[in-house]
Amino acid sequence: MGGGAGPAGVGRMRGFVPAAAAAAVTVIIVTAALVVPKLLSGPPGGRSPGALAGAPAFFAGVAGAPPTVVDIYRSATGQVVASFPTPRNLRMFTAVARLGSDRTYAAAAVAKNSCTTRLYRFSIDSKGRPSGLTPLSVPQVTGAVGELAGSADGNVLAYTASGPCTPHAYTPVGVIHLATRQTTTWTFQTARPRWTHGHGYKYWHPYATAGSVSLTADGSVLGFLAGPDRSYGPQDVWVLPTSSPPGPLTQHARKVLHLRTAVFRVILNHSGSRAYVETLSAIRGGAVVLDLYSTSTGQRIRLLSRLGPGGHSLAELPLTVDASGQHLLAYGYLGSPRVTIMNLTTGRRASTTAADLVIEGALTTVAW
Repeated sequence: MGGGAGPAGVGRMRGFVPAAAAAAVTVIIVTAALVVPKLLSGPPGGRSPGALAGAPAFFAGVAGAPPTVVDIYRSATGQVVASFPTPRNLRMFTAVARLGSDRTYAAAAVAKNSCTTRLYRFSIDSKGRPSGLTPLSVPQVTGAVGELAGSADGNVLAYTASGPCTPHAYTPVGVIHLATRQTTTWTFQTARPRWTHGHGYKYWHPYATAGSVSLTADGSVLGFLAGPDRSYGPQDVWVLPTSSPPGPLTQHARKVLHLRTAVFRVILNHSGSRAYVETLSAIRGGAVVLDLYSTSTGQRIRLLSRLGPGGHSLAELPLTVDASGQHLLAYGYLGSPRVTIMNLTTGRRASTTAADLVIEGALTTVAW
């Protein structure tokens, strides 16, 4: 995931983190739940005036250093209302994803040796209180899961993984069909930068990366970004039918977008016809923006929002869309920790300072 963004908003908060790095991070978020990893009492139920009508009341995220917790946050305020710890026989939580509704989630917890990840299901009630963890009846994932995304119908999970037991210099990207327990894995080469020689020239091969996985509503298409990690990150957006055979990731995928200003995150809409893309408005010193693109033509449809100032205060914000596909949540440092909710149809926004989101390093795993 790369460098962090401190309270002043200086630095680069990467759009995603290879799973091996996720398993090794010391601090993902610092919240009150890190001190008391148990159910916390929150304010009385009800919607805050700052929230948008129809948006989910809560979102979930991973917090802390091993042993980690899953925190449940109130969307309108960013306040932690409940927490639960990593199962004792596992090292840490690494990711969460919505699973079919705004109150049902999947959580990934990695083994102590980072060689396998187990997947669980949990739900929350109308006050944000979580149920117990229930193991998902699917095979364990090889490696440490760094990202997890669920389809809106709750039938498919997508993930990225890495770690000591995954293929050297490759990032595995996979999907799990929950009904059949079928797992399909593709690999993306992420070898370290190196110089090579040929035809009298020296060629620089930069570090490459893949991530920011998302799914269409029925889980039939996977969206992701991948490519050489240039000054601000990869520049390409890809889509891949989840029915594709295993093998090299980009061999089966179709590139739908190339941006010289870099792609920090990409989220497919429910049909896969469009993509919400977090990028820069200009190569140097541009603002961090959210744009809507066509995945069939690669053309920008319109600017949706200005997320951050960019320039010397570049901070890439984690994003997540709710089960309806109508609301987007962005959170992170913009001078202070903030949560912003946007209605994707009307463009209306609500934003608030969130004291519990004291982010150090790169937090990228959240589900709404």
